[in-house]
Amino acid sequence: MMDLIKDFGSTTVNLLYLAIILLMVVYRKYLGKHIEIVIAAMSVTFITEVTTIVLQRLHIVQVTTIYYVIGIIGIVYLLFLVYFYKLMQNPQLRRIQLGIVAAHLINFALSAVLVENFFYVFPDITNFTSIFLILVSLFIFLNDTFNSDKILLIKAFYPFFVAVSLTFIYVGLVPILFFSNRIDLDTEKLIFYIMLYSINIIGYSIMLAGIFFAKNQKKSII
Repeated sequence: MMDLIKDFGSTTVNLLYLAIILLMVVYRKYLGKHIEIVIAAMSVTFITEVTTIVLQRLHIVQVTTIYYVIGIIGIVYLLFLVYFYKLMQNPQLRRIQLGIVAAHLINFALSAVLVENFFYVFPDITNFTSIFLILVSLFIFLNDTFNSDKILLIKAFYPFFVAVSLTFIYVGLVPILFFSNRIDLDTEKLIFYIMLYSINIIGYSIMLAGIFFAKNQKKSII
């Protein structure tokens, strides 16, 4: 049962990644400035997930932690932070967002130097710190959006959907990832994987749906 849940959840999430990437490329002119950064972030996420699955299934490597550390924590988190930094118009908020980007780079660099086996034992503290920085960045961006005239045409503003999607995913994942090391029973593992994949599926579905909302709204405006 657990293997079935994991296979179904993993396949569904990866198909969502692929669909989002392809649709963003096709409809990128409707999705606002700097959308190529989101495309890059989602592409790295998809490549990381597929690579680790293939390597494990072919028994080429047993431990794939290094791919997640470099691919997700190192690259994907950074790309999303840069995306929201570039979207900021307010000079003061833009400086704060730049500071958050710098804090993520410092967090990753110091952890790589100071944490033993950083690339081979998943660095929970580093991961949670970076997620916290992303959530702060998202809060600043959403607060700025709701206090601007963009709120009047929110369905046409794709960065809003990206922000809502990531907020849902990271807020949802933090508590279950925090308790993941305390899971022992098979029933607890089953619940963990159901919650893990459900949060990802719902979260990335928001990002996917936003592509169509933005495209349709932009077309009607034009």
